[in-house]
Order: sequence, then structure tokens, then C-alpha cells
Amino acid sequence: MKKYLSILAALLLSVCFIFAGCGADPKLVNSVSSNGGRVVTADEYVFFANTFVDYTTLSGEMNKESNVEYNAIFKIKTDENGYTFHDDDNRVTEVSKVYSKMAGFNNSNMFIVGNYLYFTSPNVHKENKTGNDKFDLTTLFRIKVDGTNFKEILTTETTQGKFFLVTDEHPYLLIFDNNKISKLEIKDNLGSQTTLVENVLDVVFPSNYSTLSNIFYTKDLSETDKASGLTGNYLYRYNLANKANVEVQKNEKEMKLITFENNTLYYRQADENGDFSYYSSKFMNGIGEEVVWTIPNTEDAVSDFKVINENAVVYKAQSKLYIGKAGGNFEVLVNEDATIELVNGEYVYYSTSNGIYRKSYKNDEDVQTIAEIKNIKQGAMEIAGEYIYFYAQMTDNSTNTYYAHRANIKTPGLSVPEQRVECIASVAADDLTTNSTED
Repeated sequence: MKKYLSILAALLLSVCFIFAGCGADPKLVNSVSSNGGRVVTADEYVFFANTFVDYTTLSGEMNKESNVEYNAIFKIKTDENGYTFHDDDNRVTEVSKVYSKMAGFNNSNMFIVGNYLYFTSPNVHKENKTGNDKFDLTTLFRIKVDGTNFKEILTTETTQGKFFLVTDEHPYLLIFDNNKISKLEIKDNLGSQTTLVENVLDVVFPSNYSTLSNIFYTKDLSETDKASGLTGNYLYRYNLANKANVEVQKNEKEMKLITFENNTLYYRQADENGDFSYYSSKFMNGIGEEVVWTIPNTEDAVSDFKVINENAVVYKAQSKLYIGKAGGNFEVLVNEDATIELVNGEYVYYSTSNGIYRKSYKNDEDVQTIAEIKNIKQGAMEIAGEYIYFYAQMTDNSTNTYYAHRANIKTPGLSVPEQRVECIASVAADDLTTNSTED
């Protein structure tokens, strides 16, 4: 990796630590992408969580505004091609803080709707009776993209909280919390939070923000069913347009929901030996057009499962990555211990202890290197435009902080990956180094 750390040495000089940002931005309503994770792109700006912090490591008032310096929300301005700006000394410029709140953590969500940035942060409200911290809960905020009009919206009641942006003509958030699915209007003037369904065991949303017609969820058996010796659970479908709530089927074997992609529900069920079979089904109009994805391993052996398309999935088992095909065929994609990060285009992106890589699931092309960096935060990556965004520690650091990085994934041939990687974060002085990482 060619000297990108030395470029960062002067990054702090270019960062504005003003509450409202470095001047007012134009209203960002034209082009928004990667809406829902730790990175959101809007027109010529990239909004991002500067660091990743595991909420289990928080204590005291670490997420109080006055104490959040680097673990905050930042933005960086890019040119029309998405490239960052540099001065004559090749120092990154046009970087500024949006607000001093943690946004890169276990349950990160960032959305831009109209002129507002919505984001989640570890809860700072202490438990009433004991005064203990409850960082495992999640608080939803919003702020204008110019850093003004900060407002707290709600805090989840449980750690199961999920948020999903529905991009209809009138956008809204779906929220799963405390075994309830609710809807929150997010116009310029916030609407009320309305409960749609109660007594929910689990619900799945698509991996990316989108329009959405139906949501699938499971419910526990009734007490009457349990008393009669029945096992399993119920699968329901809720229609967001007409509010129809339909019992799709009663499952004799407990159904574990995995994901909902392309109007297809993916789930798993165990047999009497505890071995799981994986399925996908449209489940429209109460009729399951079931496809079996036979994965010959127990639940413990399958640690990840992501959808490629209607005919293929990628999963991890026995420290290898496999491609599973409809009907039961499977083949090894990556023959080493790795974490599945993303599926984008024809590639499966994955990480190891040595960096980030991708492999085509369509052909036998060689593995391509995205970024050769150690100490990456695995499981916290996103793609926006021509870049994959991720978190990694600096080569020489004293705080073990994971800072925001990105790497271009469109460079022809990906021949010189070290020249495509840059740290876009504002870095604490303790973690800066004047040493080059050049070999």
C-alpha cells in the first residue's frame, strides 16, 4: 500500500470541527444511494460513520456529544466522478464533521430522505431503576445534511430492533422492536409511529432499501396448539398497501427466516436429527412455490448465507465458501477461511485476516484483490457507486480504532490495489504515523 498513511498525516488540518459543518450544502434530493448502512452517498457527498465501535465496549458518557470527537458522522465532498479532492501536497481535503454522535456500530442505519439524514446510535439513556447504561438499545435521530436541526426520534425497547427504509412516493421506515412491526412516516414533518403487527417472533427485510409490497414474519403457536402437543410456528404475510394480514401456513417444523430478496423468502427448517434444509419460496397468494437448497451440514456448520440470484446462493461451511444451486448442487467457491461480505454484480466479496477479495461466481477467473490490509472489521462493509467502504485499524496505532476506508472496485484489472485504497476518516493524532506502508 503506497503511502496512504502519510497522506493522512495532515488530514486533521483540513477537517472542520464546527457543529453545523463547513458551510451550508445544497439540498440533496437528486441522487441517493447505499441508503441504510454506515455509508450514504448523496449527489457529490459521501456521508459516513468515521469509525466502527462495538457497543459492548462503551461505558459512561462515551457517546455524549461533547465527548465524541472521532467516533462521529463525517462527510466528504467528491468530484463528478466520485473521486476525493487533494491539495498540492496530496492531502485529502473537503472533509467535515456533520454531528458528534456515534453511527458506526453493531446496529448502524443511515438514511437520507429529502434534506434530512436519519441515523441510529447506541442509546445513551440510563435504565430508570438502576441507573445502568443501556448501550445495547438503539436510538434513532435525524439531522439536516448541513448539520442543523438535530432531533432525537425514538429509542428501541429491546436489542432486536431493525430498521428498513421503504422508498415509496411518501417514504417511511419499518421498525421491528419488542415483537412489534411498526411504521414511521418521515416527511419534513415527522409523522406518528403506527403499530402494524404485534406478537411477532421474527421478520425479514430485504438487504437493500427499496419499494416493498409485502413483509413476511413468524408468530408462535397458540397456547391451544401447544397444549395439544403441536410444534413449529406460523408464517404470516402482511400487505403494506391494503393492510391485509394473511396466515400463509402453519409449520410443523419451526421456520427460521433468513432474508427476503426479489419477492422471494429464504428460510430454513430442521429435521428430527437437527440437520437443516434451506428453502426459498414466493409464497404469493398463499401458495409456496418451494425450491430446496440442500446444504449437507448442521446448523453450526453453516455460519453465513447470502442470496446471489433466484438460482444461486453463497454460504460458509467448514471454513470454506460454497455456491449452492437450486435443486441441491453445490461447489466450493473459496477454499479458505473467509467471511462473506457482499454480493454485487457477478462477484462475491469476502474478507480474510489479510484483506478484502472478490471471486466471480459465473466463471473460474482468479481471485481478485481489493485491499491488502490487516485488522479489518469483518462483516461491516458496503458498496456505493464504484467503491467498497470498510473499517480497518491503522498500521501503527495506539487505540485499536477501526477507521473508515474505501477502495475502488471498478479499476480495470484491479492490478494495483494498494493505489486504490484510501482512508477517508478523520484520524486521532495517537493513530497517525509518518511511516510509509510502502514495501
